[in-house]
Amino acid sequence: MPRDLDSAAAIDAFVDAFYDRVLADPLLAPLFIDVAGISLEAHLPRIKAYWRKMLLGEREYRRHMMAQHRAVDAQARFRAEHYARWLAHFDATLAAGYRGPASDRAKTLARRVAGNMRRNLESTRASSST
Repeated sequence: MPRDLDSAAAIDAFVDAFYDRVLADPLLAPLFIDVAGISLEAHLPRIKAYWRKMLLGEREYRRHMMAQHRAVDAQARFRAEHYARWLAHFDATLAAGYRGPASDRAKTLARRVAGNMRRNLESTRASSST
């Protein structure tokens, strides 16, 4: 039975399932593992805190994610297919077991996050090339 992303436990389980997909993806995994060099033990709690902040209003997450993404982009540029694949995995993870108002909000927020990141990184590239 599907559940909504309306609790910390549901969000944490969703993020774990989502990252299982992302880190098995031959296009995305190298960005996370080889370029960003993430430690899952450090990264996953941050991402879980981010989504709990966005969906539940928790205040644990206090980082600015763009600095980390700019550093990765400087080494290996994010391309349109990266954003599309990330969103496809997000949607597939939702479809595999999450339904409801908070899940719908998460889907909308994921698109906003991807779009904002893309615009921000493209703007950063444009201003650094002038």
